[in-house]
Amino acid sequence: MLVLVPTREDVLAIRSIEEAFDLSTPRVTKREVALVRVAAAEGLIRLTSHADDALDDEAIAEELVWETIQRGKASSKDRDERFGRQIGLNFESSERSLRDRLRVKVSWGLGYFIATVHTL
Repeated sequence: MLVLVPTREDVLAIRSIEEAFDLSTPRVTKREVALVRVAAAEGLIRLTSHADDALDDEAIAEELVWETIQRGKASSKDRDERFGRQIGLNFESSERSLRDRLRVKVSWGLGYFIATVHTL
């Protein structure tokens, strides 16, 4: 079976949140995760001021955010803003050595961004 890994160009070609995330299903798809991880590896995800403030408030190192996106589990997907949640994927750290587990929300709006970060 041939599996195509998304490229930087695939990430840059995304023009809507519907292209970034499959909003027809609550299931996290391999394509969504692969696109986000390529975007992170290529430096195409921006850290919002809200997420940056959360890092400061909870004394979380920024490197842990990127590690959580690259190596953590894409644990869930929020796909409806009517419930007060930003559309996007929630990544959870898999590091057992961390005092607190970390959750990172990645969304899309003219490019991928980290909406929020917090400990669990």
